[in-house]
Amino acid sequence: VERRHLAYYRELARRTDPELRGPGQVAAIARFEREHDNLRGALRAAVALGDEQEVLCLVHCLSWFWQLRNHQVDARTWAAEAARLGPDPFEEPVRPARPFDGRCADVPPPWTGERLREARRGGRLYALATEGGAGATVLERPGTRARLSALVSAYRPGLPQTCRQPGTMWYFARLMTGELTSLDETLTEIVGACRDQGPGWDLGFALLMRAKLAGREADAEEALALFEAAGDAWGIAESLAARGEAYEQTGRLAEAAADFERATEAAARVGARSQVPVFTARLAAVRLRLRPGGDPAAERLLVEAANEAGERGAEAAGAGRMLLVQHYGHTGRTGLARAQLTLLEGEFGEVTPSLFWGLAGGTWAWLDCLDGAYDRALERLARAVVDVETLAHLVAPHLVVAQFGTAAWARGGRGGPGDAETGARLLGAYDAHAGPGSGGFRPFTSQTESLIRTRAEAALRAALAPEAYARHHEEGAALSPRAAADLVRRPREAPDA
Repeated sequence: VERRHLAYYRELARRTDPELRGPGQVAAIARFEREHDNLRGALRAAVALGDEQEVLCLVHCLSWFWQLRNHQVDARTWAAEAARLGPDPFEEPVRPARPFDGRCADVPPPWTGERLREARRGGRLYALATEGGAGATVLERPGTRARLSALVSAYRPGLPQTCRQPGTMWYFARLMTGELTSLDETLTEIVGACRDQGPGWDLGFALLMRAKLAGREADAEEALALFEAAGDAWGIAESLAARGEAYEQTGRLAEAAADFERATEAAARVGARSQVPVFTARLAAVRLRLRPGGDPAAERLLVEAANEAGERGAEAAGAGRMLLVQHYGHTGRTGLARAQLTLLEGEFGEVTPSLFWGLAGGTWAWLDCLDGAYDRALERLARAVVDVETLAHLVAPHLVVAQFGTAAWARGGRGGPGDAETGARLLGAYDAHAGPGSGGFRPFTSQTESLIRTRAEAALRAALAPEAYARHHEEGAALSPRAAADLVRRPREAPDA
């Protein structure tokens, strides 16, 4: 009976998973939600039986559903169980992967040959992906870099399995081990490889990833067209939101509002509970910027969306509450802004990436600057760059760079020995690395970035002669992000002028 139950629900998962990427998405998600307890039961049975292939098949088939519905604990638990039951495909000497078309679960187990080997590799990649909550510390664990190097050696360019999940992790492993030098290069390689395989869902996903991480409007538009062709409502919503963010960053606020409104409607149709409040918050925030004299209805909408986002995990909470924090900050209500940040940190869980803690710390520092508490701001920023370093330098460089502008403002405001000179260097580094093409997740809206930049320059120019300001600003522009971050980490030191 247990075996029949396992086989039935494995087949349900295997046949339903492809529907998550097309016009049957809404029904497929509902089916998985309805049967999730039975699917967990099948996984428990497969683990108890020691049946590695059944566990692997279920992990491969459920991983996208878990990601769509933010079931982080399930993803982490069952990927680890699958890895425990079988040999490590990345153990030295690593067997090179051969070309593998299609998905491992296109046929039911038992599997043999390259399909089984690729399923094992994929299972380990899923397990590695779930470690993202450890943030920067994951790279410091004993053996992690060696494991990433083994992963890199298993694949090579041109393999079709590296153009779809979880194979795209290979590119990020190359970034983390230094084979690729920047996030932009990594994303370009992924998009290029997917394009070589032909148009379709996987290319749409790669373009969406680059649109979100690098702020590219053209990528969002192409991804939108591909997801519309596939009938994927989730992809449509995410592509519209990514294009809206690109519009917002360049000041095209009316177009951004239109895209966020469409994204909210598309996400609601598919029942994307974590997406809807985030897109609603972005819509409300843009409406508030369109009416700087005040828009009570938009503010109420932003408050409601931020509170709902707070119930949907750290990523949604961070997006929703951060927009409300910035709105309160811009309207002189820093007390309300601080209350929102306190709520946000309370919503962070044990698997919340350290990047989010760094984001919160940098925002506390911005509020400190608004309130004139510059010394406290610098102490917070010193901790924030530690929280976001390592992984942020690789996958979210602007999250590090954003701290430079706030630190420059705080140095100029504090006015201690050497502060103005260091602040000018930090502002030079910010200007060199924070351009619209710098890529990566941006913690602040363009409105907040502009305010920070303006206030920092005003404070520093008031403290320095024009020639001194220009000289130190030029010195800072020559600094690497890591060197500039080192200045932020030392809030009490005053380097020689």
